[in-house]
Amino acid sequence: MKKERDQSRLQEIGLHLRALRVQADLSQDQLAARCDLTKSNISNIENGKKDYFFTTFLEYAKGLGMSPKEILDKEFDFLSRY
Repeated sequence: MKKERDQSRLQEIGLHLRALRVQADLSQDQLAARCDLTKSNISNIENGKKDYFFTTFLEYAKGLGMSPKEILDKEFDFLSRY
């Protein structure tokens, strides 16, 4: 795997997840209280600092009260940009 490519992808999805959390009017603490993630994990995800397993993504979705499909309903241009 290419580190630069993967880092760029993590940052893009992290920014998207942060925007969804802010749109839901939730702080990182509030989101953590709604799912099985710590505030530190949420911060790392939103800042693209660590690649997490899909199960962590599912917990994040649970905390937002959204389905994974709803979260990924965004134009991520992975094919042409990466």
